[in-house]
Amino acid sequence: MTGFLELAVFGGLVCWIFSESLRAMVDVLSTRLQEVCTRWEGGGGALQNRPAGLRSAVHMQRNRKREQQLKSKEISKQALDRQLFNIKEAEWPSLVDNNTRPFTGLSCSSCTPSSRSSLLDKEARSSSLINVLRVESLESCPRGVLSKVFPQLTQAFSFNKFSFPYIYDTVLKDERLVEVVKTSAQQLVEDGDATPEQRNKFYKRQQERAARLLTNLRSTFSDIILRLASWVMTKVFSKTFSGVVVHPAHLDMLKRASGSGLPLIFVPLHRSHLDYIVITYILCNNNIRSPLVAAGENLRIPVFGWLLRGLGAFFIKRRIDPVQGRKDILYRAVLHTYMTECLRAGHNFEFFIEGGRTRSGKPCMPKGGILSVFVDAYLDGTIEDALLIPVSINYDKLVDGNFVREQLGTPKEMETFGNAISAIWRALTSHYGIMRVDFNQPFSLRELVKSFQARLSSEFTKQNGNQKKVLHSAPSSASLYGTDVAEEQRQLVDCIARHIVYDCSRSTSVMSTNAVSFLLLNAYRKGVTLDALTEALDKLRNELTCIGRDVGFTGESIDVINHAIDILGPGLVKRERDGGKITVCPVTMLPNVIELSYYSNSVLPHFALDSIVATTIKSFAAKGQKSIPQDLLLENSLLLCNILQYEFIFTKTCQNLENALIDTIENFQTIEILSLDEKNLTEDQQWGRRVADRFECDDEESDESERKPECPPFKINESSERYHFYSQLLRPFIDVYIISATNLHRFVSQVIPERDHIKDVISDINTQLETGSIECGESVSVDTIRNSLKLFEKWNVLECHTQDKTKVYYLNKLYDNEQSLETITNRLLQFSAVRENCT
Repeated sequence: MTGFLELAVFGGLVCWIFSESLRAMVDVLSTRLQEVCTRWEGGGGALQNRPAGLRSAVHMQRNRKREQQLKSKEISKQALDRQLFNIKEAEWPSLVDNNTRPFTGLSCSSCTPSSRSSLLDKEARSSSLINVLRVESLESCPRGVLSKVFPQLTQAFSFNKFSFPYIYDTVLKDERLVEVVKTSAQQLVEDGDATPEQRNKFYKRQQERAARLLTNLRSTFSDIILRLASWVMTKVFSKTFSGVVVHPAHLDMLKRASGSGLPLIFVPLHRSHLDYIVITYILCNNNIRSPLVAAGENLRIPVFGWLLRGLGAFFIKRRIDPVQGRKDILYRAVLHTYMTECLRAGHNFEFFIEGGRTRSGKPCMPKGGILSVFVDAYLDGTIEDALLIPVSINYDKLVDGNFVREQLGTPKEMETFGNAISAIWRALTSHYGIMRVDFNQPFSLRELVKSFQARLSSEFTKQNGNQKKVLHSAPSSASLYGTDVAEEQRQLVDCIARHIVYDCSRSTSVMSTNAVSFLLLNAYRKGVTLDALTEALDKLRNELTCIGRDVGFTGESIDVINHAIDILGPGLVKRERDGGKITVCPVTMLPNVIELSYYSNSVLPHFALDSIVATTIKSFAAKGQKSIPQDLLLENSLLLCNILQYEFIFTKTCQNLENALIDTIENFQTIEILSLDEKNLTEDQQWGRRVADRFECDDEESDESERKPECPPFKINESSERYHFYSQLLRPFIDVYIISATNLHRFVSQVIPERDHIKDVISDINTQLETGSIECGESVSVDTIRNSLKLFEKWNVLECHTQDKTKVYYLNKLYDNEQSLETITNRLLQFSAVRENCT
């Protein structure tokens, strides 16, 4: 019955679409015929058969038209002359930005050097972006009369058709899944002396459950739904966005990768529900096989769930609840086997490595469950290799609304049919600016795994003498991570996941709303003139260019600012005229400032290490110190990185954090935030010391007298504007961590649910905002509070377990007293002095 209803709904939808298309075609053809008839009636071909009087009237009409054309040309010439005169007399404007864009997203030269040199056309690395909503910009756009009349419909029904194998029966017959079904049936047998009939009953019940689980999660890819959705989404995107822009060199790379015959695994960061659709939309319209998309089970709602399933979505549980107090090994086995068989059948994949959408605007810490399936598939020989493709998607304005309610502590509302309809209506009646999609360079999973295996094996060898340990996989379909997966493999998956998030973060384009929000909240919280904001945006654009980042906008900075303010709206940014100047001011009251911080936080990862070092310098300067010992600056910067380890991924997994901080400190010397205190050294001695610092000898057997003298401390240039700007970026996070630490005393001799602690911390933050102890309203953030709890758990201050599906925390025995907790609070309080009023 359900299948019949779905078929009826689908048939009605197809009939309606084609009736509308036919009606539009008739209207266009009738209009064209009328134009042709009009031309024929006024043309010379019919004049031979007309009376002489009519012929003369036509000649008079032609002469009148010629006179009007000559007169209009003379008027246009005079207007052009006046325009040229005004241009000569006026001040010459600055040049508009070149539309060409730098190529971002190259794979890691250290981990995947072979991949970095492949699939890349160097001549096309710097070129103009293309708007994929304009089908004529696509190479696959057909040519002909019909494509000119109905370009979008023709494009949707002309891109390549791919086969999507049906693997339902193959999954259920998999040997490992059959074995897990037997194991799970055995777990249901409470009495060890159960009769054979009871055992068969439990086994049959688990077989039926496995089939039911597979039916609920599987994808039902449909080529017809894909084409209809492509046409509909072109219409919807055209109304909602100014453009969906992509770098053409990225598309060229994907086409070459698609021709390699290897599975393509797209790994985007997750911002919006549109992320599920836009990648599929771009790929199918460029003749690249559409991927299976791992979607949350919360999206399996009426109508829309069916449509998403037809577009390639398969629905998974984000939290796998235990069955009868045990791990639900059957669900894990079904999902693992389904994905493995899809890989073997040649499907491409897409999954969101963060799990859910980011609520703060910056990337979340990765979850390695699904990624581990692909690593397992390579290690156990199911696939020879796969190409991982990190993807960054950014929006001028988020279509999903905002996450203010959730950041204030209100539980997330589940998706429903009504909510989906209202969201679509809101999207169709609003404007969201530009959507930017960046595909990173595809890299080999095999090459990356071997690179990390060698690195982890080398580290193990250093720690354990001459012993070597090689990572391997014991085949397991019992869970996403597998119940028998070694800790080394968990580390491997985590290393790959963190590397991918870091790569995505670096390649994410900064949109106009991101840049303007970032400047207003961190430099001009109390308002700024439009001229000063324009100058600051110019500097920010130059700085992003210098560090190899891209922006998702072009044009004069003043036009960019006005565009961003219009997109954000008066609820987030106010624009007022004060005398002869225009003043721009962010709305810093709750809850508006939380939404504004979402757009600002997208820029933070680009300056993460700069803000770490500047914040550490400010903590020394606040104590009255005019100079800082080099070793202490590095040590405290590492401590602050450790504190914020769940907020940012500071470096690639293959990069040493200490070396990255040293490079940042050296850059601070270059931009004159820091300088060496070398009053008593000659210039030659200063040069020799700098050379010696770069080539420091690690000979531990050298005498104490042979070691180089202690390095001179750094002097702080407190007049540097960049120093003060960088030092303000982390204030909201540090405030939350300190307040969360001061609330740890509530755990003494108590077990407290996570949600209760979050409420207490939010209440404390609101109180301190009212009293002026802290200034940043965006500190009210449930995500940041949760991350602070993860940190305290990592430090073994708190312990956690799940009780009645609720996370509860309690103090470790070593810290279950006020004195021990004071040391934790003091560790954080040393960075509290960075607060200062923004100019």
